[in-house]
Amino acid sequence: MPYSAASPVTEAIYARLQDATLLATLTGGVHDDVPQTPTYPFAWLEMFREQDARGLGTGGLPEIEFRTHVFSQFGGMAQAQEANRLIVGLLKDYALTVTGYAMCGHIFYRETVTLPDEEINGIKCHEAVSIFTVFVEDNA
Repeated sequence: MPYSAASPVTEAIYARLQDATLLATLTGGVHDDVPQTPTYPFAWLEMFREQDARGLGTGGLPEIEFRTHVFSQFGGMAQAQEANRLIVGLLKDYALTVTGYAMCGHIFYRETVTLPDEEINGIKCHEAVSIFTVFVEDNA
């Protein structure tokens, strides 16, 4: 039985975000770590929290909260918001294929927060953060 679903869920989400339209907008790509010297605009996939939501039964029912961050240097939020719109469109209500797990329903889109004055390595940028939740069940 797997101990953490974070890695296989990350792989499945990352694969979903390799969409041609999204990558044409995010010329800096999609990363699981913020690059030291990024090319803008880019997205960062953050696995935020995993907890077991199984209740009193056996097996596992991981609930995973993850966040997508879009960073842009464009004047204003339009570029970050457009890339974020594409990400939400790709992930919201989508059923992932996760190695070792069965998807329970679809990805839940929770909310988007915009942060207009962020800084990466001393460079001002704009950030749009979207929060999602996914439930997967052990295939044990």
